[in-house]
Amino acid sequence: MRRKRHNKNKRKIMSDINVTPFVDVLLVLLIIFMVAAPLMNGNIKVNLPKGSAKKVNPYQENKIIITIKNNGLIYLEDENIKSQYLAKKLIKLTNSDLTSKIFIKADKNLNYGTVMDIIKTINDAGFASASLITEIK
Repeated sequence: MRRKRHNKNKRKIMSDINVTPFVDVLLVLLIIFMVAAPLMNGNIKVNLPKGSAKKVNPYQENKIIITIKNNGLIYLEDENIKSQYLAKKLIKLTNSDLTSKIFIKADKNLNYGTVMDIIKTINDAGFASASLITEIK
């Protein structure tokens, strides 16, 4: 008569999902994005005029920054753009939200008329406001 042998070393199949590696990867990605996000705004340097208004951080929330360099080049966020396409790009970028906050960084040596043309373009597109960014004294 044969006895059935019970193998005590036989392993059971584990049906639980191990989420530890997944959580580790997510935490690493979170740290990378937290460090990289502030570096992605305002890469275009211009010589801003001095101002005395209260300090507002244009890089917080979902605000749009238009930069105008002293040679007349216009940047929407970090993309070089021609003024005739500015209104279309703004509407697309804001998903037609005409209450979006738009900030303009213009070089202090730039012709005043150029800045006013950009503000007119923004207003003609239907946006409620455009603010000028200055350096705090």
